Amino acid sequence: MKHLLLFALLTAATHTFAQDGRLPLDSKNNISYTDSGQPKSGKAELHQKIRAWVDKKFGNAQNAITSDDTQAGIILITSYIPVIHSDYQYIRFDLGVQYKDNQYEARITTLDGVSALHSPVRLGAKENDNIVAKEQIIKTESNRKKRKDAELALQTAKADNDGINTTLYNLLADLKTYVTGPKAE
Repeated sequence: MKHLLLFALLTAATHTFAQDGRLPLDSKNNISYTDSGQPKSGKAELHQKIRAWVDKKFGNAQNAITSDDTQAGIILITSYIPVIHSDYQYIRFDLGVQYKDNQYEARITTLDGVSALHSPVRLGAKENDNIVAKEQIIKTESNRKKRKDAELALQTAKADNDGINTTLYNLLADLKTYVTGPKAE
């Protein structure tokens, strides 16, 4: 029951973070999904939990972890995750987890849309700019058919970004649940 309530809260929080079909950007207009927590675990136990989560989530920590600095308390992960999107089947991402006693911060950056049809595409501020442009077209278009097509294109663009947001916020929520849960197995 406790886990069901936590899942419901995390799912609700996920939708709260989504900004009307826009991807979250930092002050330099780079993709930035962040989360932090204060689990009641020492630095060594957090390291074990994060590595165990990577093993569980991605199948093999050795393939997903690109850097593991136990002294600095930083693990860098590069991997792929399936996404609901009209152009991409997967998102390649970089996830950095910085940890110390009773505290961690996770940040997802550098997203690439991956499709079997074309080369990976770097995602960023242009996805948000695309939505703004489509909103502007809708406001200025007088032809009904063109306006309806523009509205459909806007809905698709927002749904695509929401699919990315949901996937990545759920990934961060899954990490939080695992790290703040009972001791790693």
